[in-house]
Amino acid sequence: MSQPQEGIYYRKSPPKGNSFCVLSLRSEHIAQISDLGCAMSEIWKHIENLKKGIILDLNTDRKHQKNGNLTVLVGYTSSLFGVMGTNKRIPESFGDLNFNPPKSSGGGSIIEGTGMTYSSETVDNHLLADHIIFQFIADTEFYTNRAAVEVWKVLHKLEKKMGKPLLRITGLYTGFQRPDGRNWLGFHDGLSNLKSRERPHVIYINSRNLKSGESWTFNGTYMAFMRIVLDIEKWEDTDVQKQEILVGREKLTGCPLIGVGKNGKPTKDIRCPIPGTTEVIDSGNEKFRELPAYRFTPHDTILQHSHIALSRPRDHVPIWDKKSLRIYRQGFEFLVQSKGRMGFTPGLNFVSFQNTPDRFFRTLTYQQKIFQKIAVSVDTPSLDRYMAVLAAGVFFVPPIIPDAPFPGAQIFFNDSELRKLSKIP
Repeated sequence: MSQPQEGIYYRKSPPKGNSFCVLSLRSEHIAQISDLGCAMSEIWKHIENLKKGIILDLNTDRKHQKNGNLTVLVGYTSSLFGVMGTNKRIPESFGDLNFNPPKSSGGGSIIEGTGMTYSSETVDNHLLADHIIFQFIADTEFYTNRAAVEVWKVLHKLEKKMGKPLLRITGLYTGFQRPDGRNWLGFHDGLSNLKSRERPHVIYINSRNLKSGESWTFNGTYMAFMRIVLDIEKWEDTDVQKQEILVGREKLTGCPLIGVGKNGKPTKDIRCPIPGTTEVIDSGNEKFRELPAYRFTPHDTILQHSHIALSRPRDHVPIWDKKSLRIYRQGFEFLVQSKGRMGFTPGLNFVSFQNTPDRFFRTLTYQQKIFQKIAVSVDTPSLDRYMAVLAAGVFFVPPIIPDAPFPGAQIFFNDSELRKLSKIP
């Protein structure tokens, strides 16, 4: 029976690690897909040992073997299914949609029908041409960084053995969790996510999502990843009340807004936070984390453009239905040095999981559909204007099959080759 991969923290336990790392790889010199599969098999063996704290070329004492609660997830791009000799056809729902490439001069819409754009400095979205992605999450950045270095070591040894590189690392994106539950914009983040009992129905490919000949994908999922930079200089120069209308929440408490007065000032739900608490993340305020029912006076329609209204639409579609706009999100902030006037660049690693990429892309384009339906008289820009995308991709995350050498091995090997590798009689 197939099992979902780890690294999707949809339950309370185990807790999500603080450190995040995404490592992308590309193959440019392979004659057969099985060569790439052999490389993946070696990498996976190395990683499985690393999750126990074991480094294969260091015979350390057991008491010095540290694993940092490392979890590892592997996914594949649609480009992989175009490699000669692939043993599985691309899942039907995977090939329909993808991100646009950026303009050769930089920037451009990431997909038609959304206000999100690439950074003006992004001239190539390498994730569109890559083949494999690894997600590492652990307690501290030592463990996630070590995992990335250990993958490189395997690739280096394989290159020396084969006389040519089978895979090369094309991207490394790191991030972390904020313990205060806020993002770089100063607002609470990830409040209106799916309820625990709903998440498996949204995340994993089930019998309702399966097409003919795709039973091997059961309990798999699709991961969407966006590396987003935030213009916090422009944000900090924006009036706080305007910020609150853009987000849809009061900045200090995180309580939802329910209206905007004729004077342009936002009004929050006066019941929030409940007595004895100070923020919406405090116990007892759970109902205020969801999208509120707006009053729909002429001045309140602007709240339908708010971030929480657009990212948590009321579509009244059962969550298990692939037409639902619900996705499961988990984000990690980042801060890197840059040559700009600030000296650094803050941003977000946006990650979501859904049982069909269609959910994700329709959620992105939902915003523009609302903009077209509702005329807003107040000149309030979208939150998208404070964001820009550096890299973005969608990946098929196959399930774990017992005795298979690594998740997704069926893509690289035929049944006979798998039996030999797995030592199945």
